[in-house]
Amino acid sequence: MCGVVAILGGSLRPDGRRERLTHMLGRIAHRGPDAFGTYVTPQLGLGHVRLSIVDLAAGHQPFAIDDDVISYNGEVFNHIELRAELEALGERFTTKSDTELLLRALRRWGIDALVRCNGQFAFVWWNAAQRRVVVGRDRYGVRPMFFCSHEGAVYLASEMKAFDVVPGLRRELDPQHVLELGLFWNNLSDRTPYRGIRCVEPGTCLIFGADGAAPTAKRYHQLGDKPVGDAPASFDEAKAMLRDKLNRAVALRLRSDVPVGNYVSGGVDSSVVTLLTDRLRTDTYRTFSIAFRDPAFDESVFQTQLNQQLHAQSLTVTIDDADIERGFEAAVYHAERPIFRTAPVPLWLLAKQVRDSGIRVVLTGEAADEVLWGYDSYKELKLLRFWAKQPKSTLRPQLLRTLYPHLAHYRDHKQFGLMRMFYEGFLDSYDNALLGLNLRVHNNRVLVSYLRSEHRVDVDVDWLVSRITPVLPAESGDWSMLQRNQFLEMRTLLDGYLLSSQGDRMSLAHGIEGRYPFLDHELVEWAFHLPDNYKLPLLSQKHLLREAFRGQLPASIIDRPKQPYQAPDLKAFVSNGQRSPLVSEHLGRDAIERVGLFEPRMVQRFLDKWSGGVPAQVGYRDNMLMCFLLSTQLCARDAACTVAPAAPAAPRTVDVVIRS
Repeated sequence: MCGVVAILGGSLRPDGRRERLTHMLGRIAHRGPDAFGTYVTPQLGLGHVRLSIVDLAAGHQPFAIDDDVISYNGEVFNHIELRAELEALGERFTTKSDTELLLRALRRWGIDALVRCNGQFAFVWWNAAQRRVVVGRDRYGVRPMFFCSHEGAVYLASEMKAFDVVPGLRRELDPQHVLELGLFWNNLSDRTPYRGIRCVEPGTCLIFGADGAAPTAKRYHQLGDKPVGDAPASFDEAKAMLRDKLNRAVALRLRSDVPVGNYVSGGVDSSVVTLLTDRLRTDTYRTFSIAFRDPAFDESVFQTQLNQQLHAQSLTVTIDDADIERGFEAAVYHAERPIFRTAPVPLWLLAKQVRDSGIRVVLTGEAADEVLWGYDSYKELKLLRFWAKQPKSTLRPQLLRTLYPHLAHYRDHKQFGLMRMFYEGFLDSYDNALLGLNLRVHNNRVLVSYLRSEHRVDVDVDWLVSRITPVLPAESGDWSMLQRNQFLEMRTLLDGYLLSSQGDRMSLAHGIEGRYPFLDHELVEWAFHLPDNYKLPLLSQKHLLREAFRGQLPASIIDRPKQPYQAPDLKAFVSNGQRSPLVSEHLGRDAIERVGLFEPRMVQRFLDKWSGGVPAQVGYRDNMLMCFLLSTQLCARDAACTVAPAAPAAPRTVDVVIRS
């Protein structure tokens, strides 16, 4: 995996463009610590930092064929098959890299080439024949790409921090965008939390003229467009087809010229991926896990049960509260946006251990919850629909107890009255355009009271619906309620939060490439069109996945109630009533005033709640508030920091300057 930067248009001379690209690459050198390169013309500059995975000797970038050139971050997993197809059409390759494969495919088929690619990628391609720059991103947004305009030029980069070295260009948090992020856990469409900085949307290409003028967007993929593969005739056939599709997805993602490891969390998702990996490999490989000293978060007993049946060497990183506090700044720096939980921190720490172990690629179980319906939002929607249709049902207490089996207060019959009132508040709105996001927005709207009144931001349901409605495609009217919810989960939580702050950014902070078999597009699109009750009969989450691998994994893993991956939040920053140095520095009155986003009085009142210590049970909102307030302050600090320009430490392997 790699990092990409580009400068389109503007008045910089070639030598100045080359220097600026080099400094931008210096900011994201962690994404590609093995080499870097630049390609410059009077109108265009492309830069690249490389993490060598395929064709280690010859895959350097930017990569040119005749007058076409590409800077590409990612993998095309089916590059062997596409290479054979192109060779049959007369293409002659000079390397074994998927970089050359992608460029030749784009030259021959144009943007339609991306429909043929099974992969995770972002790229900038100078299309010489049509004198245009095409910027593309994979179907589900695994790999990032950001852009902004400044002094007549368009700047692009895999991470926004690359913009910080451009003279006069500073990231500035936009209060309205920060609130939107806080409500949805992501910004909608192409927004980011920063004013004037946008992202390329998943499944989309932006087409710029050579002068960098405003681009046109072309979407080449939309979730739910059409099924991929045959529909199963029965549930048993669906189980067999799921096993086959997952096996192929894992096999494709094991293709690499460097060692590949696996993340093992103890949940069913990563266990399935690792089980299939184990069957496909004949060598001894590595698995990596996170354990917590606090038993409330620890899943190591399940990790051990799986590892005992594998041909793998396992490594476990044990995390305590102090590790969370120490790693939080770095995790936010790499996430580049406010975060709502400390969950990214252990993944940042784990990626460092993976790198120190000599592994550069890991397979994970990410996205199974979106694709096969493991999130609580699916269950909540079904519960609300049942309550709306059966207002006098006596099953309500039983349904509430099964909704969150890992939360003690949901099993307490004394809490039923409060729980009932909470969910009944959504009976008139649960099936609007927000669907499962209604509850997320409700839980997060407390953030409004923490933003300064002069920013004039508020939560209006009609406005929220107007923001989310254009995200849903026209054909979504023919989908089930839960299919629409999946679409929203993948366009909000998955794209902008999980794949960013827990996927791409935490792994590539240490030069580790994450691969996600559950995001194989053939699997995703096939599963999307399966009957709802295959994936969620009653309130049985990821039912198809669990039943497909029943008897192949320990029953304790298959049947365990879903426990969301979590890490210590508030209590990592307040111990015995004492605030950590990080909290004291960045949530103190002077720091709050300096950034100017939050109301100091509200922040102080929140912190004073914990002067007597943090109780054993802390609610979602309090944990979320601590993480969001602190991470937003850190983002503002990072964006305002004056950065000394520096080049990557790796060797420059491509250096092309065309001065006329």
